[in-house]
Amino acid sequence: MKKKLLSLLLALCLVMALVPMTAFAADTMDTWDGTADTSWYDENKTEFHLQTAEQLAGMAKLVNDNTANFKDKTVYLDNDLDLGGHEWISIGNGANAAWGSFQGIFDGQSHVVYNLYSHEGLKSENKDNNNNLYRNGLFGAIYNATVQNLGIENADIVIPMNDTSTYGKGILVDWMTYSTIKNCYTTGSITGGSYIEKFIGGIAGFLNGNNSISQCYSTAAITGNYDGEYYAEQEGGLEPMDCWDSLGGIVGASYTGQVTISDCWFGGEIVVNSIQAPVGGIIGFGQGVSMVNCLVATKGIGNDGLGNTCWLGYVVNTDAKNCFWPADDRYGSNVSNEQSGNSAGTATNDFNSDDVLVGLQANAGSDVKWVSGIGHPTFGWDDRNVSADYSTVDKAIKNAEALNADLYSNYSDVTAAIEAVDRNKSKAEQSKVDAMAQAIEAAIAALEYKAADYSKVDAAIAKANALNKDNYKDFTGVEAAVSAVVRGKNITEQSKVDAMAKAIEDALAALQYKDVVTTPSTPTPTKTPTPNSTAAPVQTPAPVSAPTPAKTSASNRTTAPAKTPTPNKTSAPTATPAAESTATPTPAPTATPSSTPSPTPESQDTIPQDSHTSSPALWIILILVIGGAVFAIAVFGKKKKNNR
Repeated sequence: MKKKLLSLLLALCLVMALVPMTAFAADTMDTWDGTADTSWYDENKTEFHLQTAEQLAGMAKLVNDNTANFKDKTVYLDNDLDLGGHEWISIGNGANAAWGSFQGIFDGQSHVVYNLYSHEGLKSENKDNNNNLYRNGLFGAIYNATVQNLGIENADIVIPMNDTSTYGKGILVDWMTYSTIKNCYTTGSITGGSYIEKFIGGIAGFLNGNNSISQCYSTAAITGNYDGEYYAEQEGGLEPMDCWDSLGGIVGASYTGQVTISDCWFGGEIVVNSIQAPVGGIIGFGQGVSMVNCLVATKGIGNDGLGNTCWLGYVVNTDAKNCFWPADDRYGSNVSNEQSGNSAGTATNDFNSDDVLVGLQANAGSDVKWVSGIGHPTFGWDDRNVSADYSTVDKAIKNAEALNADLYSNYSDVTAAIEAVDRNKSKAEQSKVDAMAQAIEAAIAALEYKAADYSKVDAAIAKANALNKDNYKDFTGVEAAVSAVVRGKNITEQSKVDAMAKAIEDALAALQYKDVVTTPSTPTPTKTPTPNSTAAPVQTPAPVSAPTPAKTSASNRTTAPAKTPTPNKTSAPTATPAAESTATPTPAPTATPSSTPSPTPESQDTIPQDSHTSSPALWIILILVIGGAVFAIAVFGKKKKNNR
């Protein structure tokens, strides 16, 4: 219990330690309030550092109002920004000219703009600015500019159905002219309207003139919705135009200059609801486009049913080499290479194979580093698609597996923590991976041993309780062994518990009964021997008539016959026969235990203490004594008569 409490306290301390860190991270994310702040701008400066979403919105206002185009200036983004909750007004509302375009360098310094939102077009809260009717990306238009080291996450762009603007719609840039984009990425979604054709791309919408995009990727969902005919004013009236959507994972379309798209990859989805649309994983439609060392790492690319989808792009008169795409027969790599018979690269079913990574790195640009990523290769700077470091998780799992699960009552908590490990986290989510490891370690720290088995102890105590200790000489050994039992031992101390049981059993085995004191029953008295009538050594004379006192002379009369007469001394040396006749043998008394209160056999030979008791032996003795006395008197009287 103490161990579990300590683990809970440690876990609480860990959570409390993480709270300030989480709060600090949140403080670096500025959330837009919907306003535009231009107070930071100074036309005499060449560098600017934006720290708030309001300042970024202020930059859009400066460009859209033609107050500043930032030519020969650099703008740095110093913090991550959250644009959610308000309609975004794009930076630049121009097209293929310097007017209304951003013309400087924008360096995101690897920061991220979250929750870019554009839905309402003319219904924007900035009703005096119709910018959003024509532009929807973070940048509406860039001209002779560079945008680099910037991420856009969770974009939500829906092009209004009544949007009459043509061409470019992109998450990062709508309209790009003579510009460069590098080291950028986008996630989220962008959906086209239905009124007129749109060139929609995950990074940029339409490229005009000579442009370059390198080391960029998108995982966005791109949807085309053009569903009718577009009529334009022609000589003689409105004439239907040949219109279509053009949908590309990186670029929507380009056909007015020389464009290089290199070291880029697409892993999102393209949905084709358009009645006609060229579609490609890198570019939708292209002419004069070079695709080098690019990767299409998804099969989620649709088509219009007219054969206008290619894995890399529907491009003509162009060059595509050393690219990789899914080994799926639905589409070819690109139109140009199929027509020329040249190879654009390699179709593969395993984007994690060494061949893909080695091939990309071997042909990469001088400043590009391809690394193994989650599901497919990506760039060295791309923490969001490079696997997190799971070494702490693996170590925690190893520690768990080294334990004997059978010893613990709550090992299921450890199992649950291990099963909760998600191996698909990126380096950007390293803190979540570290939390997984901490969860496993915390579960290990909170483990509780199973209780020891006290069944043998309980059985031994039950035996002891069933005994009557008064029957034994010394019961204290058993009592001591029972008192020595300590409850609460765990399974690792089972041997100690078993020893307690054995100690009780040994004490029971050593018990000795007290000496048996048997109370004897009253013995049956031995029958008193009856003396032989011939005890007298002198032979008994022939019977004569019994003398009577009346015949005895008065001078020789003795005392009353009830008393034994004491014979007078005579000169005759012969012992009086009467003496022999009175020597009745007396039986030896039987030994009787002193503790027995019942009458002993000897008491039967004593004279009765009341008139209601009698003894046959006594009567025999009395008869013999009286008979002997009578006989002696008779003899004595005869002798005396003869002597006369």
